Amino acid sequence: MWFYLAAVVVMYASGVLFAWLNGLSLRSLFAYGLLQPPGLTGQEARLTEIETPLSWNIPQVLWFIYVKGAAVLVELFQYWVIGMLIAAALIVFVSWEKVKAKMGYGGFKANLMAATAGAVIPICSCGIVPVLAGMVQAGIPLGPTMAFLIAAPMLNVPTVFMTAGILGWPMAIGRIVATFGIALTVGEVLARWQRKHRNPRKFLKIHIPPRLSPQLQQFAFRFGLLAAKHPDGVHPDALGPGSEAKLAILEESGLAEQTPEGLWRLVDTGDESTSVKEVAGCMVLPTGQAVNMRLGQKFAEMFRMGLRLFIQLNGYLLLAVLIAGAIKVLLPTSLITQWVGGTALNSVLIASVVAVLAYVCTYVEVPTAVALMSKGMGPGSTLAYLLGGPGLSLPSIAMLSGVFRARVLALYVGVSFLGCVIAGTLYNWVMQAFQ
Repeated sequence: MWFYLAAVVVMYASGVLFAWLNGLSLRSLFAYGLLQPPGLTGQEARLTEIETPLSWNIPQVLWFIYVKGAAVLVELFQYWVIGMLIAAALIVFVSWEKVKAKMGYGGFKANLMAATAGAVIPICSCGIVPVLAGMVQAGIPLGPTMAFLIAAPMLNVPTVFMTAGILGWPMAIGRIVATFGIALTVGEVLARWQRKHRNPRKFLKIHIPPRLSPQLQQFAFRFGLLAAKHPDGVHPDALGPGSEAKLAILEESGLAEQTPEGLWRLVDTGDESTSVKEVAGCMVLPTGQAVNMRLGQKFAEMFRMGLRLFIQLNGYLLLAVLIAGAIKVLLPTSLITQWVGGTALNSVLIASVVAVLAYVCTYVEVPTAVALMSKGMGPGSTLAYLLGGPGLSLPSIAMLSGVFRARVLALYVGVSFLGCVIAGTLYNWVMQAFQ
């Protein structure tokens, strides 16, 4: 973990130093993650980047992949840090038990609220992953969490007006409808999964013991003592009346699990099928230190928790920016524009694939789409690109792989990709019908 932290520092410094030594625009570097000459304005400032010579000179190609990945890291890093602090604040300040009691496992209303919040709160796709980690650890069910994850980068107020102003209100409305459709579909499937499997370790790779109430902490402590003496499991009757409901809450918090015989035991974190990354060290049962903390102590705990998350997820951050650098070098815009055009289904499919392969940070997808449309990309393909570019790119998927297990990641990618294709195809049909 500390190696990854050092690598992030070195790579960040490399991007800034390269731009400074070569007389490139530092403003474009920090704003858009682009290596470009100074003085460019308008759409060119969001799209133009220095030439990348493709050749069989492998060391040179690898160098440019590293440098362009470092440029992406410089732009992404500020959102990454903000996301960590938001995640830590959710973990420390939000009552896990109250959220669980109010939202249960999600549902249409909770998913709609989360998707709407994602559409209103301007969180860039670069910073959404740590925020997501904080949401699931604060007790927000997976369904609403994923609905928020999808809506935040795909759709927010600034991008709606940018889309409407540049591409027209029909495209903006199509983007709104498609985003909510994808978010609510994934949210509903996950809500059903979580009702069936209450233990979050079946869906998540990351785990932070939640902040339980003092009463539930006492119950968890008694259960932990009995479970240590009876590794095969504890019968609920041994814990007194009403223990079944409390054990279910401990299961939802990832601390306990029920055996096929109906007994309860501590979660075996050494089992490969349930192994998780313990941010809080070897802690299994919650300490509850933050429950009765003063405000200043809670802020201190927030910064400590943010640092833990930051150190834990840095490996996936590095993987994401290196993938982004490789995409920028190996898939230049001039090549992409040759693949998209017209209104046929294959064009929508190709645009959806390009959205996965191309690294597009939120707020940059609209001017990039304009450049692609000038090369012949059809309206449906444009919509598919606008949806998939910010939230479904390979760097984003790489970062999410540090939080979700394979089945959840497959659901997110599969439904989102299929939603992009369906939305683009329907949009072509609608536009042709009104012409």
